[in-house]
Amino acid sequence: MITSGGLGTMEYGLPAAIGAKMAHLDALIIDIVEDASFSMTLSELSTAAQFNVGVKVLLLNTEEQGMVNPDFVALSEAMHVQARWVSDPKELAESLKWLVHSQGPALLEVITDKKVSVLPTVRSGCGLDELIAYDEEQEKQRRELIRERTNGIHG
Repeated sequence: MITSGGLGTMEYGLPAAIGAKMAHLDALIIDIVEDASFSMTLSELSTAAQFNVGVKVLLLNTEEQGMVNPDFVALSEAMHVQARWVSDPKELAESLKWLVHSQGPALLEVITDKKVSVLPTVRSGCGLDELIAYDEEQEKQRRELIRERTNGIHG
């Protein structure tokens, strides 16, 4: 695992993934990233396509950017990178298989619930041994709070 964890960087992933793939051509390299961060260097997909660097991108689209909400699949395809999106959890396993087994660079955009934390993560100034993972009880409390604040509309 290569990470800039805790350093506060945004979109370290795609350039690092391309570099890792160039260093280890036979390795499966997957950049796991969320939409706001990915938007900062998504043009690097054209580098991956130009040099046929078989890096994979698992894009978790939380739509945190508000008005800036590009069509990542269309942008990827415009750069000659194969791309798909999935929103149905029942289709996720098959979509992940497609991503892993695709030839050349590829992007899978996963449409997630809104306001969902992208985990695992590392807090600023912490080490990888202090990784924050999914906590079912915390998630239950978070969703209940959202339900309360939105009079049951969300959560």
